[in-house]
This record gives sequence, structure tokens and C-alpha cells, in this order.
Amino acid sequence: MELVTPSRRMTVIDPVAPYYQDWRLVGEKTFTPDDLETVIGSFSMGENHDTIWVRVTQLNGQVNSPWAYGILSWKTSNGYELGSTKAYGETDSEVFRLGIGRPPYERNGSITFDPRGFNLGWLRAGYPWSLRFQAASGTTSGGGGGQRAGAVINSFVDTSDSGLSLVRVNFP
Repeated sequence: MELVTPSRRMTVIDPVAPYYQDWRLVGEKTFTPDDLETVIGSFSMGENHDTIWVRVTQLNGQVNSPWAYGILSWKTSNGYELGSTKAYGETDSEVFRLGIGRPPYERNGSITFDPRGFNLGWLRAGYPWSLRFQAASGTTSGGGGGQRAGAVINSFVDTSDSGLSLVRVNFP
């Protein structure tokens, strides 16, 4: 990753930063009391990616927050390979991460959302819940024990044009 400023160009080494592609619209859905697990839309991960970030935006204002939530997942033919997470609807949007630290076996799947039972009471009372789902995939895992040492070492390295300097830190 390069950071370019008017005065200099430098390479930023951050092994845990989410290097992801642009957001892609997966779908929009207005939930009803009859919705259980809902397939929002299909999403394919990039080659060697291990994480999906899902941006959830509530489209109809703060009508049933802070109690409105659901279970967000990505389902393939092998099941929920990246796990699931509790996701809320925010009008300003919120980003949720699906990943377990290793790439899934399948690259193609569907983003799913399961509104929880407590929310269904709000929906029956006439408070619709409309959400937009956008997703991006990328890499966050390090790939093993050796990579973790590199992550610490790289935190102390300056690779600017003035040479390479390393700071030594002794921990008790």
C-alpha cells in the first residue's frame, strides 16, 4: 500500500490492514414478520481473500433502534464458512466483518440475514425495517506463526527514501 503526499512517497507496511476492493451492492430488503433467514444476494470473494466486510445501512430512519438486530452470514455450499455475527441497522451505516482467519473452501456464496424474534414484534406493530447491504472482500489473516513476528518487526521499520532504520525495543 502506498501513501502519496505532495512532499514524499512512502510505503505503509501494515499486515493487518483490510486490503479490500470497492463496495458492491448486494441487495436491499424491507423485512416483514414472516421473514426468517433471508438471502439478500449473491457475493463472490476475490482470489485468496479470507474476509468479507458487510456495510449495513438502515434506510427508513431510527424507528426500532437500538433493539433491531439480526444474524448476518455468508453461506456457501459448505455452510457458513466465515461464521456469523450480530448486526444492527444504523442510518449512518455500520460495517461488520465476517471471517475466521483462514480462506473458505468456496469463493461463491450468498449474504444472508436473519432478523431475530424480538424484532418481529416491532415489525408486526407496523414498524418496517428496510436495510441496504453492501460488501467487499479482502485479506486480514497473516498465514502462520512466522508472519506474526514480521507484523511486530514491520511496525518498527521506516522505509522512506532516507534509508532503513530499525528501533530496538526490549520488553520485560
